[in-house]
Amino acid sequence: MVLLQISPNNAVSSPAGTPGPDGLVLVGDLMVVTAYVLVAGTLFYLAIRQKNQERKVVLTLFGVTALMGGALHSLNFWGDGNDGGLFLVLRLVFGVIALVATGLLIKAVPGLLAIPSPEQLQKANDELREQIAERERSQAALRQVQQDLEQRVQERSARAITATRELEREVENRKRAEKQLISKNYELVKKNADLDDFVYYASRDLRAPVLNITGLVEALKEELPPDNPEFNQLFARLDDSVSSIHRKLYNITEVSRIQRPVKEEELSMVSFTQVLELVRERLAEPLSIAEANLHTDFSAAPEVYFSRDNLLSLLTNLISNAIKFRDALRPLQITLSTRHQDHYLVLTVQDNGMGMDLSQYGQHLFSLFRRFHDHVEGSGVGLYIIKRIMDNNRGKVEVDSVLGEGTTFQLYFVNHEQ
Repeated sequence: MVLLQISPNNAVSSPAGTPGPDGLVLVGDLMVVTAYVLVAGTLFYLAIRQKNQERKVVLTLFGVTALMGGALHSLNFWGDGNDGGLFLVLRLVFGVIALVATGLLIKAVPGLLAIPSPEQLQKANDELREQIAERERSQAALRQVQQDLEQRVQERSARAITATRELEREVENRKRAEKQLISKNYELVKKNADLDDFVYYASRDLRAPVLNITGLVEALKEELPPDNPEFNQLFARLDDSVSSIHRKLYNITEVSRIQRPVKEEELSMVSFTQVLELVRERLAEPLSIAEANLHTDFSAAPEVYFSRDNLLSLLTNLISNAIKFRDALRPLQITLSTRHQDHYLVLTVQDNGMGMDLSQYGQHLFSLFRRFHDHVEGSGVGLYIIKRIMDNNRGKVEVDSVLGEGTTFQLYFVNHEQ
């Protein structure tokens, strides 16, 4: 009905030699126009729905081209074959638009080709899923490693806690042992102190009876005939025994005395020269018999912060030792000098006596009651007293000796001024 109501003036011109309006042509043109419009609308709709810019442009250009094709076919309904005015211009405009759209479409083809195909997308998706699966496997392995690590950490933490508890128990045991040791040491120190007191006072008190025995011996000498050789021999042996007892008691008293800590009020600046004069007086007879020559040089350090009695004991034992072990083939020369070294004040006592073999006797040199020569009188306590006095005062003793040439003692006193 619609096709029959179209005016004959709107029909497309038939070719020469054919009848006028042809209904089939009109139906064909209408179907083409409808198809173009539907295709253009569909393309525009798809372009609007697209998010990818390349596809949106391509679909829009396709839609424009289809729309222009539909527009050209629609002009057949409004003009005839002899009309070359407005319809020709419109045909030209629509053609140009279609041509431009086609050119832009061709230009957009490379961008369109860059868009992955479904197969490519599927392949990419498969690869992505494989990567995701691989990552999941890696994450699973990592979680397993983390679990193993956490388990190891827990095991080690448990072992550490156990070790810590054992260490705490060991520390507690050691603390108890230390307390017991401190208690035992205290008891031992107290017993040693009591023993030192006993030895000191016993040896001191025994000296009076020994002196009384000496006096009685002298009294007996005066009462008995002086020309009796048997009595003279007996008294000589008795004198030697009493003298030996007296020396032993003195040495025991001296050893016991140096075990006691020096009180602060006993320390003062002591002159080496003054103490040496006391030693000269005490050893006047042995020095005279040995014809010893004493040389001194205390200019570097004339005084030392020390106990006067201890310094007297040191010099007495050192000089007495040099006298005992002098070389009979040459005059005895004893040299005393002082110097400063680091934080020490050093006293050097050098002699030209017999000397000793330190490789043989060095490790026992300062032992108590140890003697290395039997041809001279001695008790084996002199060097022990020297070493003990220096140790008690945070000092030290060094010995250098050459057999047949002499011995040098170096006493290191803590420098009080520094």
